[in-house]
Amino acid sequence: MPRNLSVLLVEDDDPLRNVLGELLRQWGCVVYSTAQGQQAIDFVRKQTIDFSILDMHLPGTTGIDVFRQIKVEMGGILPSILISGEATPEDAKRALDLGMFRFLKKPLDMHNLRQCFDLLIAHHFGSPPDGPLGSPHGSHSPHDPRRGPPRR
Repeated sequence: MPRNLSVLLVEDDDPLRNVLGELLRQWGCVVYSTAQGQQAIDFVRKQTIDFSILDMHLPGTTGIDVFRQIKVEMGGILPSILISGEATPEDAKRALDLGMFRFLKKPLDMHNLRQCFDLLIAHHFGSPPDGPLGSPHGSHSPHDPRRGPPRR
């Protein structure tokens, strides 16, 4: 990884937030976590964040709404992954259309999460991380699965 990237983790399920936070720390990230959308928005006003992982359903708001507010606060798009166990295909499409990097369905598959993480890092920061599921050869290619498989 280029450096210790900072991630904003917004998830209202305490056990899942704790597990994801620990996993991201193992992957070399500095993790800032909260269960509340407004706290996340307030946080990005004070702290530089490299990317975020947002739950779709949060108390009083959605991850999509938090993403929109963060875009306003930052004056641009923060690379973000939306996670949800209950989002509709329309919700997922809306999130991707707004500029979110990926949508992952709960329950999360850790291998898929790691692949998504590696792609986000390669796409936005130019260097894939090394690690148990990362490519030791750095052969990732940014690819948008909405466009089908990459052409060879």
